[in-house]
Parts: sequence; structure tokens; C-alpha cells
Amino acid sequence: MLRFLLYIHGFKALPPPSPSSSSDFSNWNPLDQNPCSWSYITCSPQNFVTELNIQSVELALPFPSNLSSLAFLQRLIISGANLTGTVSSDIGHCNALTVIDVSSNSLVGSIPSSIGKLQNLQDLILNSNQLTGQIPKELGGCISLKNLLVFDNYLSGSVPAELGKLLNLEVIRAGGNKDISGKIPDELGNCKNLQVLGLADTKISGSIPASLGKLSMLQTLSVYTTMISGEIPPDIGNCSELVNLFLYENDLSGLLPPELGKLQKLEKILLWQNNLVGEHS
Repeated sequence: MLRFLLYIHGFKALPPPSPSSSSDFSNWNPLDQNPCSWSYITCSPQNFVTELNIQSVELALPFPSNLSSLAFLQRLIISGANLTGTVSSDIGHCNALTVIDVSSNSLVGSIPSSIGKLQNLQDLILNSNQLTGQIPKELGGCISLKNLLVFDNYLSGSVPAELGKLLNLEVIRAGGNKDISGKIPDELGNCKNLQVLGLADTKISGSIPASLGKLSMLQTLSVYTTMISGEIPPDIGNCSELVNLFLYENDLSGLLPPELGKLQKLEKILLWQNNLVGEHS
């Protein structure tokens, strides 16, 4: 019977995959000296495992342990695979990682703060699981991070101001976590490359920070069905690349800032169920 083994480079004695997926792993032979010819595995010319990429295969397995042995692993992608258990904290020792994508699984527990040690990490994709706890402030140490996708989990707490340190960040999507609360950090205005800010369907409150007007690359601002209030800052009119402005079902009030008329690329502006006055032209 096929066992989900990788003796080489740290994959240790995981349980076998479900019977429905066994044929997908027919060439996973634990007697091989190295796994570089196996499906879903990519190796370097020196026969070090650099990528594990398993998508839309029913594994029904716990998150792999002993990842710290994979010193050369750059891309860990196990998505849509019914991966269970918690994300092991030793993932923070995989210093070569550029991509972590374990989206659309059945993972529980918190996001390990140790991920903040991964200075080469560009994509952290954890959406569509059952993760709880807060977004770790330690993620501010992921200085190369471009995409932070944690939407559709059960996360709580506030959006950490430390994300404002991530000058390469392009996408933040944390919507659908109904217990995320607190204010939108002013510091996000420092993320000069941010293109998407998604915090919809949360308990985010307070006002929209004027600092978001510094985001000259912002294309989508999606903060609908939340508890934000106050006026739309006229500074948003400086977001010259803005295409989508989704702020409906909030408690916004005051005049619709005429500065929005400067947004020549704006295609969709959804503002219903607020207390705003005026029209967008």
C-alpha cells in the first residue's frame, strides 16, 4: 500500500493518502534514493527538493511535520486537498520558502508567528480554511511579502499595524473573517505597492484612514458590510489607479467627496446602505 513518505529531505512517515488519491501517487516509492522523479515534486539540479505542489487531490492528511529539514524548499503548495490539523510552527525554519499556499483545506488553529521569520516569502495564501486567532504581528518581518490571503477563515482581533512595514505588499485580503475588528491601521498607507485591500464582511470599525490616499497603485478598495463610519476621506481621490471602490453596507456619512471625480480609471463604485449625501460624477 502506498504510504505518503519522503525519507529524503525531511518528509517523515505521514499516513497514506485516501484510496481515491492513491493512483495519483503511484510513482511515490519509498525505496527510491531520492524523490525527484515523483509526481508533484520538483528538485534542483543538485537533487534537493525545492517544490511540493499538490492541488485538488483528496489527501485527508494532517499538515506535514518536520518541514524544518527541507532547507531548500521554495514552494509549498497543498491546496484543495482536505489537509487537516494545524500549520506546524517549524515552517518558520524553512528559510528558502517563497510561496506557502495551503488554501481551501480543513486547517484549524492559529497562523504560526514563526512565519514572520521568512524573509524570502512572497505569497502567504491561507484562505478558505478554519483558522482562528489573530493575524500575527510578526508577519511584519516578511519583508518580501507580496500577497497575503487569509480570507474566509475564523480569524479575530485587529489588522496588525506591522503590515505597514511591508513595502512590497500588493494584496491584502482578509474579508469573510467576521470577528476581525478594530480600525484599519493608518500604517497601511505606507504599503506603496498595494493594489488590493479587502476587509469586507468583518467587524472593522472606525473611519477610513486618510493615509490610504497615498496608495497610488491601489486598484481595489473593498471594505463593505463592516462597521466603518465617518466620511470618505477626500484623499482617496489621489488613488489614481483605483478601479473598484466597494464601501456599501456601512455607516458612512457626510458628503461624497468631489475628489472622487478625479479617478479616471474608476469603473465600479458601490456605496449603497450608507448615509452619504451627493452624487459621483
